[in-house]
Amino acid sequence: MLLIWLYYHGEVGIDPWEWLMCVVYLVCLYLYFSRRKKLRIKLEPEYKHLLTGLYAKVGGAMVFSLIYFYYYEAGDTIAYFYSSVAVGRLAGADLLSFLKVLFGPNDPAHLALFGSLPAKPYEYVYYDSRTFMVVRFITPLVLLAFNSYVLTALLLSSLSYIGIWRCYQTFVGYFPKLKDKFAIAFLYMPSVVFWGSGIMKDTITISATCWWVYCFDQVFFKKDRIIGNVLGLVVAGLLLILVKPYIFMILMPVTLLWLFYFRVVKLKNMLVRLLTLPMMLLVLSGGSFFILDTMGDDLGKFSLDEAMNTTMNIQRDMQRAEEYGSNYFDIGELDGTLGGVLKKAPVAINAALFRPYLWEARSIVVVISALENAWLLGFALLVLWRTRGWFLFRAIRGNPLVMTCVTFSVIYGFMIGLTTPNFGALVRFKIVLVPFLVSFLYIVDHLNRERLNAKAQGVKFNIRDYLNGDPSRDRTGPQGRAYRMPDLIAG
Repeated sequence: MLLIWLYYHGEVGIDPWEWLMCVVYLVCLYLYFSRRKKLRIKLEPEYKHLLTGLYAKVGGAMVFSLIYFYYYEAGDTIAYFYSSVAVGRLAGADLLSFLKVLFGPNDPAHLALFGSLPAKPYEYVYYDSRTFMVVRFITPLVLLAFNSYVLTALLLSSLSYIGIWRCYQTFVGYFPKLKDKFAIAFLYMPSVVFWGSGIMKDTITISATCWWVYCFDQVFFKKDRIIGNVLGLVVAGLLLILVKPYIFMILMPVTLLWLFYFRVVKLKNMLVRLLTLPMMLLVLSGGSFFILDTMGDDLGKFSLDEAMNTTMNIQRDMQRAEEYGSNYFDIGELDGTLGGVLKKAPVAINAALFRPYLWEARSIVVVISALENAWLLGFALLVLWRTRGWFLFRAIRGNPLVMTCVTFSVIYGFMIGLTTPNFGALVRFKIVLVPFLVSFLYIVDHLNRERLNAKAQGVKFNIRDYLNGDPSRDRTGPQGRAYRMPDLIAG
């Protein structure tokens, strides 16, 4: 058995019983979800991707775990897991102390509760509230997995898949013809599968982001199961705020823009739309500013008052070669002014969306991301050429979902491109935007094909017919009864 040595824990490895439990777990997943697939696939053809998407997710968790456990023999994922193991062992020694550590403040007094126990959380994990939130989240999974690293990874990846699957279904609900394309965007993109499946912050945040989009659509557009989906919004929002608040700071205003813009573009009178749009943007900007300013204490160093200093500090930190490696790029020095930041927008957005290029990759993991970026850049240029540019902007202006996807991708890309001049970290942080960027390109390409087909048939193409997605999609089940977006777990 291969072993690695860890402080507090000595020599550790993945025992044979863990592999046996993983096989049992995978068989159980197959038995349950294959039945779900058979029950749903006649009404919802996208369910043909349910099992393949799930196994891509758990496969990504396995590959990620083995690479970081045996190749790197270190990393945040190892620290998160073994800090959770230490917290879990406290439950066996003193249940009350365990509950205090799990739900109380991460201060020296609570760390002292570990007393003479041989293992305790790593201090750099414990004293960072957002990092320790990962430990709080996965500790119950660690206990369920009998302190097995690889089994915990499988449990976490399976849970995170639910949010991603729901978001995938949301997009399919608007454009059913693109179900296979959206499956690529949400379920099969290599970077999302790899970086969004292991015991990392990113696995939690990408699922929470997808949950937010799904629940937002259900509450404000589908108006379905309002109470449950409002609760889902709250949980997803809290997870983002507690783990990576800057994602929430972008996602919340963008989805509100989705809602307001949908209301505006539905207005038939052009003059009314032109008068309403600036008012809408003003109300949205003011409302978002008020909400984010009110949440300043919860956002901490990412609050509006501290945003500029945090941006500059993160950029300097990411350039430390001894900690993050030398595989970084330079977008130039930030001068601390808004104008100086905006000048960096083109290079920062390009870096986030399409870099590293193939010739910039310095490791096998970054090479895989570079190959994905090459495909993504090629696809973006192809869509730009097919639409001749003008229809691309017409689609963004005329379809609220397209506008939402590109706005989130560009703003989030600008933020991480500005603050993350290290390719190793950039390829991990960007996975949140990848499904939405790829979906944006597929939708625009689809709308352009619809336009060309209408032109070939001598029919006038009106993009307003696609405000709610494909106008020809069937939203009814047997005997014409409307069916809801299905539960993934509940029957």
